[in-house]
Order: sequence, then C-alpha cells, then structure tokens
Amino acid sequence: MKRFSVLLLFFSLFIFIIPLSAEQITKVAVLDYTRILSAFYADSAEARRIDEMKTVFAQEVRRLQEEIQTLEERKLEAENRGNSRDALDIDSTIQDKKQYYQEYVRVRGNQIQQYAANLGSSNELAREILKEIQYIAESNG
Repeated sequence: MKRFSVLLLFFSLFIFIIPLSAEQITKVAVLDYTRILSAFYADSAEARRIDEMKTVFAQEVRRLQEEIQTLEERKLEAENRGNSRDALDIDSTIQDKKQYYQEYVRVRGNQIQQYAANLGSSNELAREILKEIQYIAESNG
C-alpha cells in the first residue's frame, strides 16, 4: 500500500508538472497592414501636418475668393458711377487675382495630394507602426 501511495504521488506530480513545461507556446499574429495604416494615419505627425496644410489652404482659398468678390463689387460700383477708367483698373486687378487664385489652387492642391500619397509609403510612419507593433507583441505576448 505504501508503494502504491508513493507511485500515486509520483504519478500525480508528473501529471501536474508536464503542463507547466508545455506553457511556452509561440504565438503568431496575422496583421492587416492596411487597417493598421489607416489607424496610424490619423495619429501620425505627418498626417497632422497634412491636415494643417489643408486647413491653411482652405483659409487662403476663402480669403482669395472674398478679395475677388470685393473687387467685383467695387468694379460694379465704379461702372454704376460711370467711372470706366477705375472699372478697367479694377477689372485688370480682378483678372490678376483670378489667375493667381487658379495657380495657387492647382499648385498647392497638387502639393497636398502628393504629401498625402507619400504618407502611406513614408519610412517614418512605417518605423512608428513597427515600433508600436513590437511594443504590443512584447507586452502582450
């Protein structure tokens, strides 16, 4: 009986020890890079810079539109007064402003689009994402 008790004790210890050594299982994760990229895009410094550029661009476009509108009103007033010389001068200024406006919208809009397109392939953003993935992998297993 004593021998049976020792054997039973040894066997039960053996059964409890085996699972403890089997706990070291390597975990593998599958990452959806496009989903990660879209989540990090909103938080990255470059994305904030692009958003700021868009805001400044929109403000400048509004300012230029208001200037052109004001000049057109002044031209109309000059025409109503019969002052054709002032109306022609203002019309010339309006044409210059409209040309500048079109160039500004074209160049600045393309520049912002190019920055946004380059954001997805940016090394800085990729490093930031990799660093965060590594942190999560090390902290959560």
